[in-house]
Amino acid sequence: MADQDVTDMLMAWGLETYVDIFKEHGIDISCLTLLTDEMMKEIIPMIGHRAKFKINLEEWRKVITLVNNEYFNNTGSTDSHAIIIDIPTTLPVLPTYNTPYREVTEVPSVQVVSNCESVSHTSNSEVSDLFECEPSTSSLQYCEKATTSAVGEKPCDLLNYLKKNTEGKALLSIYTKLGLLDNSGRGKLCQLIVRKELQDDPDKSIKTERLLALSQEIVEVFPKEHISTYFIPYVNYGALMKKAAKGKLLDCFNNRRREYKKTGIIVTTRRSPTEGPLSSYQTTKDNENVDDELEWLNNSSDPWSLVEKYWAITRDKRLKSILGSNVKEELSDYMKKFPALKKPSGYKLLIEDFNSIYPVQKDGLFEYFPLFKDKILNFGKNISKTLKDSTLKCIIDEYLDLAQQSEETSTLAAFLILPFLFFPVTTKRKKEAKDGFITHLQSHSELHENITRRKENYAQLGVTLQPLIIIVGPNINEILQYFVLVDGTY
Repeated sequence: MADQDVTDMLMAWGLETYVDIFKEHGIDISCLTLLTDEMMKEIIPMIGHRAKFKINLEEWRKVITLVNNEYFNNTGSTDSHAIIIDIPTTLPVLPTYNTPYREVTEVPSVQVVSNCESVSHTSNSEVSDLFECEPSTSSLQYCEKATTSAVGEKPCDLLNYLKKNTEGKALLSIYTKLGLLDNSGRGKLCQLIVRKELQDDPDKSIKTERLLALSQEIVEVFPKEHISTYFIPYVNYGALMKKAAKGKLLDCFNNRRREYKKTGIIVTTRRSPTEGPLSSYQTTKDNENVDDELEWLNNSSDPWSLVEKYWAITRDKRLKSILGSNVKEELSDYMKKFPALKKPSGYKLLIEDFNSIYPVQKDGLFEYFPLFKDKILNFGKNISKTLKDSTLKCIIDEYLDLAQQSEETSTLAAFLILPFLFFPVTTKRKKEAKDGFITHLQSHSELHENITRRKENYAQLGVTLQPLIIIVGPNINEILQYFVLVDGTY
């Protein structure tokens, strides 16, 4: 059967219709990368879907490979976090594991509090070889008794840490007795891992490869857990399908950083109120000649490597022309001026410009929105009680109910409720505000008709359709596609 990791990846890649087919063929994570082109043609006959599967599978392998690179680039260092992952092109990427440690009958007396179930044992015997790793032929070589590779032997950091930690021993004991971790146990495990990762540097930046490595260690120690529960990397398949990175481990890291910022452990340097966005460009040479590069960007969008190079070279002049002028330029005109912005990766160019102007604020939305999310949802509850329109009330109540399903769903629900917190007060205007901010369609077949009708309505008013966020799915807990429509480009 296809395991949960494969199911989650197919869902994230917009290929949920193939979940059952993968299950029928017994394709789990350990044999995913063994699929040949002929096999792919058999299980994914549609060319478009097969192309999407192949490119996303390649991206996933690149993320895994980052872990290799992280280690081999630091073989001369003493980084205790490095692990060794051998991923030959003909072997499975993420093998499953069996019994990483033997069952323990006695553990020291412990009491676990906070987000984990309380467990108490009366034995005081010392278990020096608690949960000892058995030899493994897995490509993940970081258990204590793993054979020495050409690069050197690496211990299982997570297992060692849990063995030396009272709360960690309790989690291992719970898993031994019950054969699984419940939600509170998973939360406690993530808290222990985050505490260990940030103990020396609270402001430490945790990269994708590190999160993936930690998730793999969790599966090594707790074989019935799934990597996808703890971390799924960011997925970007052009303009039609983007999925933010998510998982319990990532959520725990973000929550801990917010706590550190709130208590002052992490100090964020803010831009002075008198410092304008152009201040970082005042020292740039005005006579720098980038006219040729600008002309190229006005007429070309390939190759992409050249786009990125020229975009960076011309940044100062482009931003000065926008921010230093009293004449406001329409977004649609700016998109037409630089055709590369209409490419699937065009949004990255805008992000780079924003990060250059506001380096401190570049992660502001991700860091601070969760602090206000619960308040927004509570406001939504209050508004629902006062609404007279049954349709709008039903919509808000659905958002609030589904917000309990997951972190991602609750965040989306908060964004969708935002328009209801502001004027206008009439029912018609509230509906317009809701759809004007984020338009939620039940299926992809509604997309063309919805956009056409909206363009016609705006044309009658003598205005153009503004940038629009569109999400597609039966409900906010099952969003299949995300779109941003700008000047006819998705």
